[in-house]
Amino acid sequence: MRALLPLLLLAAPVAAQEAALLPASLPSEVAEAILARPDRFATMAADLIHGHGTGGTITPAAIETAIALDRAFYRTRALRPFHEADLDADGTLTTPEVTARAATLSPPARARLMRDHAAADTDGDGTLSPPELRAHAEAEVARASRPLDEGLMRATTAFDTDADGQTGLAELTLALQPLSATD
Repeated sequence: MRALLPLLLLAAPVAAQEAALLPASLPSEVAEAILARPDRFATMAADLIHGHGTGGTITPAAIETAIALDRAFYRTRALRPFHEADLDADGTLTTPEVTARAATLSPPARARLMRDHAAADTDGDGTLSPPELRAHAEAEVARASRPLDEGLMRATTAFDTDADGQTGLAELTLALQPLSATD
């Protein structure tokens, strides 16, 4: 343990120096994630800028749209099996409809559909109502989305060094370059 103490004491100033390279506005868990893997953050931010920005830059509003699109994907993924089983397209899902759809699925998919149907049927009446379907979809968003990843996406805006309301790939690359050198 005594041999480890000098190493820990030497590492603390390095971590503090690295943290000083990041914008002070970043939440600590986001800053720690960036410092732990600056390459991963740079790739995620570049993908965000290329995929949801325009002209090599991205705005906070575009980042919020990207997050909303991710959440919509999780909701859609959760609801798709139920929509495929809604034989009469009335927006509710009955046990006979689920049973008919389940009969066409592989054993694992059948089990998943039956399990999800039982879990989403909060009043236990065998029918999934639109409010139960919405609640199931939102529960899937809560389970599948990762607040840290959304925080990292939002952190891209902290690298808007010229304060023009949009973060450019060049600003991001320049700001992260010293972190890449410390890897």
